Amino acid sequence: MTRFFFQLLLLPALLSVSPLKAQVNFTKADQFLLDSILSHTPGLADVWKKADSCRVQIIFTRLIHRKNGKIVFENHSFHLDDELYFYPASIVKLPLSLLALEKMNKLKAHGVSLDSRLSVEENYSCQTEVIKDKLANKQKPTIRNYILKALIISNNEAYNRLYEFVGPSYIHKRLGEMGYPKARIITRFAACDSIENRHTNAFRFYNSKGRKIWYQPPAVFNKPLYPPLLNMKVGIASATDKDTVQLPKDFSNMNCFLLKDMHDFLERLVYPKAFKPVFHITEKNRLFLLQCLGAKPSECPITSIARDPDYFDASTNYLYYGAERDIAQNSSLMITNIVGQSYGFLTDVAYFRDVRNKVEFFLSAVLYTNASGIVGTGVYEYRTIGFPFLRDLGQTLYNYEMERNRKK
Repeated sequence: MTRFFFQLLLLPALLSVSPLKAQVNFTKADQFLLDSILSHTPGLADVWKKADSCRVQIIFTRLIHRKNGKIVFENHSFHLDDELYFYPASIVKLPLSLLALEKMNKLKAHGVSLDSRLSVEENYSCQTEVIKDKLANKQKPTIRNYILKALIISNNEAYNRLYEFVGPSYIHKRLGEMGYPKARIITRFAACDSIENRHTNAFRFYNSKGRKIWYQPPAVFNKPLYPPLLNMKVGIASATDKDTVQLPKDFSNMNCFLLKDMHDFLERLVYPKAFKPVFHITEKNRLFLLQCLGAKPSECPITSIARDPDYFDASTNYLYYGAERDIAQNSSLMITNIVGQSYGFLTDVAYFRDVRNKVEFFLSAVLYTNASGIVGTGVYEYRTIGFPFLRDLGQTLYNYEMERNRKK
């Protein structure tokens, strides 16, 4: 039994009764623990000293299980700032995948399922059609395959298809209803302008006999959108295909998702009974998402991915493993996470669980690795600064919790 399916057996045990709570607001008093750990740990202190220029933000939520069965979420943060923009990159693939599941559930009455074959039309500029999915079993394009690819190997083409299926109108509406008013998922991962990203393709779904059972027409999102943050400019200059513009890069028309909100999103997904319900998905949907977030590429149900050595096990794990190809795996530790990497920003939002050693916590972190200050060059300090910092941060807090448990 692969770890991908084995997780299905473990996850229901996480649903212990705990106090119903809304989203947590962090205060300056919450940052003392992390500040102390960062400043006194070799490998972390260098980045701690330049936390402002590295735009570091960290959230650490320790889970404390009481004898009466209650679970306490003890929150700690460092340098957390709701007005400090970072480019979320691929972490938005998690909420988008959940929204795709929500929308699919509404189509069940029409006989449409996650495994229904689909095709995509080309209806506007910067769009491409889909008839076959070369990176799927039997080249069959389905919503399930797009979610698998988006979450397990962080595939951008899969994200684009989910974005086009869900559509910016539904995305914007539901993120607001969920309690994330500053969240924006308004672009494909492609060279499309803001107008092109407002236009989404038509989708056709077919039954097992190849007969069309549902048609989703092309759409355009006409609602005006305003920048969710006061300042969404980064760097001192911006590189384009032709030259370098001596102005900061303006991300006002690009995706935005606060670290606090994504941390909250993952907590709600892992411990739904601890929060006010906001997700319109089934328990089967929830477990499927968690399986994807916890699976290694070698465990992917899509054969071509599982057998491809380019998709190595730690490629989408920054905290604890630092995205290193040959790093030794901790067999007792299960990490459920989503990562982002682009424009010099590295982000990882993760849930750590080690049943054997009774360690359990959520850890989210982002930092900016662009010494030149020129955004868009593709030359960043991911390998020399970013990944080592995130690896050491995850390992340090994991070992800290291990030691704390030994002293109980």
